Amino acid sequence: MAREVVHSFELPSSKVHLVPNGIDTHRWQLPPGAAEARREPLVVAWGRIQYEKGFQVLARAVSELRQRVPGIRCVIAGRGSYLPELQTQIDMEGVSDIVQLAGFVADEQLHEMLQRASCVVIPSLYEPFGIVALEGMAAGAPTIAARTGGLAEIIEGTDAGMLFEPGNHHELAECIADVLADPAAADLMRANAATLLRKTYTWDAVATETVQVYRTALSY
Repeated sequence: MAREVVHSFELPSSKVHLVPNGIDTHRWQLPPGAAEARREPLVVAWGRIQYEKGFQVLARAVSELRQRVPGIRCVIAGRGSYLPELQTQIDMEGVSDIVQLAGFVADEQLHEMLQRASCVVIPSLYEPFGIVALEGMAAGAPTIAARTGGLAEIIEGTDAGMLFEPGNHHELAECIADVLADPAAADLMRANAATLLRKTYTWDAVATETVQVYRTALSY
């Protein structure tokens, strides 16, 4: 978005200061012991059900994994105009028994799903920011996201999550399989995500960064 502002308004990049969006991490915090309750290989995704959100890529990845990961299940929550096409593809992939389209879910239901999630997947083909990735991290779920837009900028080089090329269901399947097969690596991702959120994406961190922008502006 910063690059688009620079380009559209023909501004020098030195005049544009990026302050990221933030989230209330306490709202997504799980109760003690919730992480230990992740017994089943459950993949969770949520958002607007539109083509560009890439849920069809996730369906293909789960289809590839059903023979490799016994008991794998996937829940995709949300509403949108692409829902009928997505259900058709799920049926064609032969995974309608293990991929559930949950429709709209209230926050309490989503939190309950995240308590049981082995990983969160954000398979967007394009995503300008990707606050869902921050929510997944705040809920303590290992987060796998497409390397696009804001998602890449949030996760790249942090070891707080895993990235795959947008639209590449083979690579997504490998990422999911790796997370499910290596609990120690998943725990490390959770710890790195908690550190990243605290330093950059809590509202306290956002406020501190915003104050600095004003101080810089006043010094001109």
